[in-house]
Amino acid sequence: MTEAQTPVRVAEPRLRQTGIGINYLGFTGSMGLAALGDASWYIALTWTLARNVSPAVEGSLLALASLPRMVALLGGGLLAARRGPRRVMVVSDLLRCLVMLAAAGMITLTSPSVPLLFVAAVLVALLSAFFIPASGAVKPLLLDDQDQVRGNALYILGLRGGQAVGGPLGAWLMGVGGVALVALVDAVGYACSAAASWRVRYRRQPPSVAVTERPRFGAQLAQGLCYLRFERGVLLAVLLIALTEVACAAPVNLGLVLLSHRLHSGAGGAGLLLTAYTLGAVASSGLALALPPLRRGGPALIIDTAVAGGCLLGAGLLHSLGPVLALYAVLGLVTGQSGVILVSLTQRLTPGAFRARVMTVLSLVVYASAPLANLLFGLLAAALGLPGTMAVFGCLAFAATVIVAVTPRLRATRLG
Repeated sequence: MTEAQTPVRVAEPRLRQTGIGINYLGFTGSMGLAALGDASWYIALTWTLARNVSPAVEGSLLALASLPRMVALLGGGLLAARRGPRRVMVVSDLLRCLVMLAAAGMITLTSPSVPLLFVAAVLVALLSAFFIPASGAVKPLLLDDQDQVRGNALYILGLRGGQAVGGPLGAWLMGVGGVALVALVDAVGYACSAAASWRVRYRRQPPSVAVTERPRFGAQLAQGLCYLRFERGVLLAVLLIALTEVACAAPVNLGLVLLSHRLHSGAGGAGLLLTAYTLGAVASSGLALALPPLRRGGPALIIDTAVAGGCLLGAGLLHSLGPVLALYAVLGLVTGQSGVILVSLTQRLTPGAFRARVMTVLSLVVYASAPLANLLFGLLAAALGLPGTMAVFGCLAFAATVIVAVTPRLRATRLG
């Protein structure tokens, strides 16, 4: 009997008024630790690339490093459905830990060269393709239906909290011990995440079928895509997530490094910009946890995407670190809220039997959008300069505003 077939129901202490269990809190805390290491490593990676290659080459390398993840995501959710999401999470975390330990050792013996960092980034991205849909599928198994919105908000709170600390921590570790120390901290974060994931206990049984009745991977994937094709509500939510990711991912991933160069603030400035963004997202998650947007999802999406576009336009025009930090904090606030709304809507509209497959498609769209945006951002930055590039991505966010406003089903989004 596989993990996915074991019927379980856990009685656990629950936080008053929220319905969130201690089991789920431990899960989100472990994700926060892993996110802390990821943010530290990303600062080290992008800063090293920015010092050695042009913006166009940097964007191309970041895009290429994500290609294996996009391909592997096609089977990541299906593997989670077959073997159990908890097991897939633990194995992928342990393998990522080993990759970062090996990277730390190689950097110590040689130097933080661009090829070495690129290989490490490719391997981590490949293993993430199995972790991401598994973690997305396991979250609903830890909560009752009425707690899903608050649970998503708390999950994002843990992730963004880790990223908020990881940005300046990565810049500080770069100054203390270089890239090798950052890789070591990332490995510790993955190890902690694996340990916490192993301790997770389901509140409900994962949907599964008998081993002898399981269709092939191709048939399962086709079923998931067919469902998404005919369920317009889920399809619209996925497409809107893709557009907002394209608009905001590159200004946060690559843009903050280029902005720190332009503002003469060094690696510390890049870390502060990432921290400002994630603190805004943390505030958004806390707000959604206390006051979930159950009946105002549509209007909130319109406001969030419009404000995001304005923040991107403004960040490209300002020449002082303080105001840009404020804009990035607001950007994190509005993108965090729109993300909670759209992911919760997708989960709410998707039956349990298709949830892992839909999360696979959603993850594929998200992680295809980010490298595409990085590549486009790098090319536009070389051709138009940073202000013009930020303006283009701001207009993409405004396009998302228009789509929500003119689509009745999105405009009337309600989550409760």
